[in-house]
Amino acid sequence: MKYYILLSAAIILEVIGASFMKLSDGFSEPVPTIIVLCSYSVALGSYIWLTKEHEIGIVNALWAGGGTVLVSVMGLILFQESLSALKLFGLLCIMAGVIGLNLPAQKKELKA
Repeated sequence: MKYYILLSAAIILEVIGASFMKLSDGFSEPVPTIIVLCSYSVALGSYIWLTKEHEIGIVNALWAGGGTVLVSVMGLILFQESLSALKLFGLLCIMAGVIGLNLPAQKKELKA
């Protein structure tokens, strides 16, 4: 449970950083720039800590996939970015992958 809480926090901090990156206007606005640097620093630190005890491939896929979906949703809501059927399909595929990676593995018993 601690793993999912820390991973969720890292993803949320990444989404905050990405959202403020747009507001930083190429790092020319000081407050959004500071928020970007702080949120990404803590998110990356959490990500590194998570990879210490968990599979890097799974942690990376969940972090990247979850972050991509949430950043896309934030772009739609906050910045009125476009949404097409193809983009929606892509986001649904990413969500399916994230869910699939979180499903418990099914072990098959071999019959002798």
